[in-house]
Parts: sequence; structure tokens; C-alpha cells
Amino acid sequence: MKRLGTVSHLHGKSCFVVKYDLPDVPTSLHKMMNLQVIDKNVHPVGKIATVFGSEKQPYFLVRIFRELDTSQAKKLVKEKVYIK
Repeated sequence: MKRLGTVSHLHGKSCFVVKYDLPDVPTSLHKMMNLQVIDKNVHPVGKIATVFGSEKQPYFLVRIFRELDTSQAKKLVKEKVYIK
């Protein structure tokens, strides 16, 4: 389990934005596409759909799994999320 970053905000009903907040940025951000994103309790919450922003401080658009309802997704805002 590796930390991805902190959930910045929801984007519509089906996505949220994650701000990468670690000092070392991975060299191959495009290889992170479609990786499963999990919460601190190791529950799957979504998959990385898009990487955007600068190379020094990227953001990730994560498509939320259908099993996660809106209230659960809102609780993830300001929380750290991880990738497997």
C-alpha cells in the first residue's frame, strides 16, 4: 500500500480529485492510470481516471466505484487515500 495523496474535493457525483502531496513525484505518472485507490481502512473506493496539473505537483481524477454512495464519498474529502 502506497500513499497517493489527499482528497481535495468531489467532482460531480462520480469522481473526486486527489492532490499528490508527497515530496518525491513518480517519474512515470501515466503508468498510474487505472490503479485501484483505497482508503485508510483498505476498502476500495475507485480507480485513477486521469492525471493532470504540473509534473511537480500532479492531481489525480479518481472515478468512484458504484458501490460507494454519495455520503461515503463526501467523508473522504480531506482524507488520505492510497494505491495498491
